[in-house]
Amino acid sequence: MHCAGCAAAVEARLRRQPGVIEAVVNFTADSAVLRWEASSTSFARLQRVVARLGYRLRDPNAAEGADADVDPLRRSLQWRLAVAVFFGMWSMMPSLLIYLAPLGLVEPGVTWPLAVAAGAMATPVILYSGSHFYRVGWRTLRAGVPGLDTLIGTAVMAASLVSIWHLLHGSADVYFDAAVMLITFQLLARLIDSGVRRRASAIIRGYLNLTPEEVRIWQDGAWRPMATGQVTVGQRLRLQAGEELALDGRVVAGTGEMDLSPLSGETAPRPVGQNDRLEAGCRLVTGELELCVTAGVGARRLDAIARSVRALLSRKSAMQRLADRLARWLLPLIFAAATLAVGLGIAQGQPLDQLVVNGLSVLIIACPCALSLAIPLVVVLGHARLVTLGILFRDPAALEAAAATEVVVFDKTGTLTTGTPSLASIEPTEATSAEALRQLAVDALHGVAHPIAKGLEASAFSSPDADQGRRETHPGAGVAWYRGATLTLAGRHEWLREHGVAVPACEDDGMVLHLARDGRYLGRLLFRETLRPEAPATVRRLQAAGYPIYLLSGDTPQACGEVAATLGIPPERVLTGHSPEQKSDFVTALERRSGVAFIGDGVNDGLALAGARLGIAVGAATTTASQAAAVTLPDGLTRIPDTLRLARRARRLMRGNLGWAIGYNTLAIPLAVAGWIAPVIAAVAMTLSSLCVLANSLRIRKGHPPPDG
Repeated sequence: MHCAGCAAAVEARLRRQPGVIEAVVNFTADSAVLRWEASSTSFARLQRVVARLGYRLRDPNAAEGADADVDPLRRSLQWRLAVAVFFGMWSMMPSLLIYLAPLGLVEPGVTWPLAVAAGAMATPVILYSGSHFYRVGWRTLRAGVPGLDTLIGTAVMAASLVSIWHLLHGSADVYFDAAVMLITFQLLARLIDSGVRRRASAIIRGYLNLTPEEVRIWQDGAWRPMATGQVTVGQRLRLQAGEELALDGRVVAGTGEMDLSPLSGETAPRPVGQNDRLEAGCRLVTGELELCVTAGVGARRLDAIARSVRALLSRKSAMQRLADRLARWLLPLIFAAATLAVGLGIAQGQPLDQLVVNGLSVLIIACPCALSLAIPLVVVLGHARLVTLGILFRDPAALEAAAATEVVVFDKTGTLTTGTPSLASIEPTEATSAEALRQLAVDALHGVAHPIAKGLEASAFSSPDADQGRRETHPGAGVAWYRGATLTLAGRHEWLREHGVAVPACEDDGMVLHLARDGRYLGRLLFRETLRPEAPATVRRLQAAGYPIYLLSGDTPQACGEVAATLGIPPERVLTGHSPEQKSDFVTALERRSGVAFIGDGVNDGLALAGARLGIAVGAATTTASQAAAVTLPDGLTRIPDTLRLARRARRLMRGNLGWAIGYNTLAIPLAVAGWIAPVIAAVAMTLSSLCVLANSLRIRKGHPPPDG
């Protein structure tokens, strides 16, 4: 689709079809959410209806084909905008001289040639750059939903035709500059919109790309490679350490430890064995598994999450709904005012030429330059300001959502924490020292792919002895290190007890490493999640600004409670053990009372990031999380308070612009209807209203950058 007007036309036409229960078309997400009665209509029939409007309706699984159409559309917009800027600049110069003629700065005899020059330079803009608006305006008019494009096309054509009429009769009263400005600014707004159109399909691909395209299947007495999409329910597949699971399945043989953080957010790997059910997107850390496939491509939980994300992104924002409402009544109102102006002229016995001028004055002075610029200008300038601070908005409408934020919800693992545990304390027995116990742990886990091993690497270096002997990894239990006649065990307390080690009674949440050597218990090392350095200061700044803070995670109550206590988050605002769907449900429920900003970084956060009014992906977020979020902060958590503060400032400027634009039309249109404003004055007034909006929007660039801390 080319613009929001196209989406409105498609939506209106689809809603009128028999059997259609719901139709929501979203230009930004480049998607349509449809529900229909199968007995009354079909997908093929709806495709034909949309095709008659000049568009194609595709199945969601054909997102790649849709993406192929977006780049040519963007290139076309860029070319049209380039032509409009180049020729528009040369058209505005003679127009400006004409406006200065009444002041005596230009000889009256040269105004007509200047008007001809302005028209000649404006011709490529009107015929080439503006052709997009004429086509879309005609389509939306035929569909019965005329909007901004219809009004723009009508105003441009009216200004052009009257200008040509005046030139033919020797008058220099032309309005080509109004047509050029209208086309140029609207093309800029369309280009901004097109920049975020691929967001939904990119997110869907991001989810599906989490899993490998090929798996090993037991077939004809051997393990053979097969494309993931060809695997059927009931077939057996093999998963080895370090590999990601491509399909949902049930373990039928083997043991191991699974990294479930992509879908659950759990910090510690979970031991898995026979009859455990696993879902696509998780990674096997240690061990080897054989699984029976329980859900193929399209029926996996990952596919359900992807479909939910698409539906969430297709919702319309408050700004879009307001634009739709304005589009519905703006055009009839302006045409009614123009008709009234002509009617008053007829009642006063004015000639035909004057009647046309009266109607044109209304169309020009009501030309929605200021109204259409009120939001896009603040968005463009605001984005430029935010980018200099390392704040990247993927969706221009997110400024509105950021300004309306009242509650901030944080994910834990990878967002507030680094995802790699750090050593919290060492509890040796009398048989050894703390330093010796730590060194033994580092050596025992040397070369082991486990989060605790990575956390140990940051606290000490392995000794030369670490390269000696051999190690046996027991997934979900621990590591046995054989070095000569010495056997060192490092792992869970239950596993050490199975080997005859007398381990004191204790709780084991997966963040404790017990050690024994030659059957003698030596002590334990306790780990905790590592907070990001900027997390405490960021949470304090948000709390000082009056934002309630929630912690929402799939991890255990103990792990979440420790992080929340360190950051000063009240226990009643800590929610644990939540799946991606439950995270999204909580955010949706909270949205009914307050505007929510959700901050996350992982695949398991994608649904909540897309569903929240404002989704923010921080730091080294996964590709999927970054695409689902409306805002990306590559520098981490530090800029979250700045993002919300600057968004509130942008909203104030947007409201000021809208207030000025609406107030201008409210005052100017009645004066034009009464015949008190000539077209040339109308053009100047329309231009000044746009300049006022521009000047107000430029205020967002003022001020010093906010502090980093």
